[in-house]
Amino acid sequence: MSDWFSTAVEMQREILRAQKAQMDAAQKMLDAGKQMTALQEAGQKAAEANLEAWKQWSKLWGWK
Repeated sequence: MSDWFSTAVEMQREILRAQKAQMDAAQKMLDAGKQMTALQEAGQKAAEANLEAWKQWSKLWGWK
């Protein structure tokens, strides 16, 4: 009986470890998604700033 109980307890520990690993992996994916969103927003802002710089540069040279 003792061996069966020890095996069952160890099996539960392994299941908990696997579930924790899954949760950690999911958290990493969520964090990566947040970083990707921030990167996209920064890229959008950079593109808008670049466009505005070109507009100002073309005005400086009298282009329309």
